Amino acid sequence: MLALMLALLWVGVVCLCYRQLHQTSALSVGVMEESYRDTLECTEEDITDKVVFLEKRVTELEKDTAANGEQHSRLKQENLQLVHRANALEEQLKEQELRADQTLLEEIKKQRELLSKMEREKSIEIENLQARLQQLDDENSELRSCVPCLKANIERLE
Repeated sequence: MLALMLALLWVGVVCLCYRQLHQTSALSVGVMEESYRDTLECTEEDITDKVVFLEKRVTELEKDTAANGEQHSRLKQENLQLVHRANALEEQLKEQELRADQTLLEEIKKQRELLSKMEREKSIEIENLQARLQQLDDENSELRSCVPCLKANIERLE
């Protein structure tokens, strides 16, 4: 940065000298010598002012560069922390999704087992009720077959 400023300063000095010499080339040699001395004096003052200005400007730019570097470092560090945090949150999310999937599969399995158990119980109950119905039908048939005998006994007893 400083080298760039010094190069610009050198170019400025060369341009100033060239301009002064170009202006004075039209004058006579005597006038040219006086003008050249004035130019050198003026140029030295201008150069000194410009050097002071450029030194101040370089100092300001160095401060700005340092401040920007610090800010860049801070932002880079903050970004790194945020990336780590985002990665950690993504990992947590994956773990929670995995646990939720496992819980869902366990619940589905549990519900299927419960449904299967209820269907077995229902099937057993239906078989028991059908057996009881058959038993009651047999008993009813037996009792119907006894009705005529009992009616005959009633008539005989009357």
